[in-house]
Amino acid sequence: MTFNIHQQVFDRNGMLLEKKARQYQDQLVQLFEQSPEGQALWNEGIEPAWASMLIDFGINYLSVTPPQMSPDVMHAILFDLFPRKVSASADEAPEIIRELQAFWQFLQREFHLENAAACLNALDEKTARKLKKEMGDPANFGIAKSFVTMGMERGFDMSSEEGLNEWMAIYNAEIAAGAGPRIPLPGERNENAQQFRDRLQPRTERGKQKKTRKRK
Repeated sequence: MTFNIHQQVFDRNGMLLEKKARQYQDQLVQLFEQSPEGQALWNEGIEPAWASMLIDFGINYLSVTPPQMSPDVMHAILFDLFPRKVSASADEAPEIIRELQAFWQFLQREFHLENAAACLNALDEKTARKLKKEMGDPANFGIAKSFVTMGMERGFDMSSEEGLNEWMAIYNAEIAAGAGPRIPLPGERNENAQQFRDRLQPRTERGKQKKTRKRK
């Protein structure tokens, strides 16, 4: 199967073609996992997962696929969306960067993307250190991540529905009684993903009008 990495996943009005976008993401991730770069990760004990998330966030929040990504887009995903959306330990930052380096090496070798070198240069040790700092800062967490993190800190198994429901009941009861900390509302946090997309719009060269769509 020949994969067209430049295929469009938005219609002429900029609306997301969800089925096509999902197929694009799944096929590209599969090719990466089967590639020499992906196999090298498996040999290092790293199970690829972050490249898929990079593609997902790029499409659903910034309206770009890998050929349209830039260092600015990479940093927006890494330093805003990952810390706010992903419930993962800050100690995973070096592994995240290692996988994304392998992913862009794969894109550069397999598809000769012109932006691959610049995106690779944006994935260095300095980026890993900053990502670790941002992922470990509770001020960057979104509501869902804050809720999960608080539950984990209280000893609940947030990977199970039972643990999630137990923590939700405790949290709601404590809030009602005024006895527990409140998760900050979105307006009380840093700028959201939509503001990041607006700010990056001229640099992503996505066209003249903003695109509106919902994330799965």
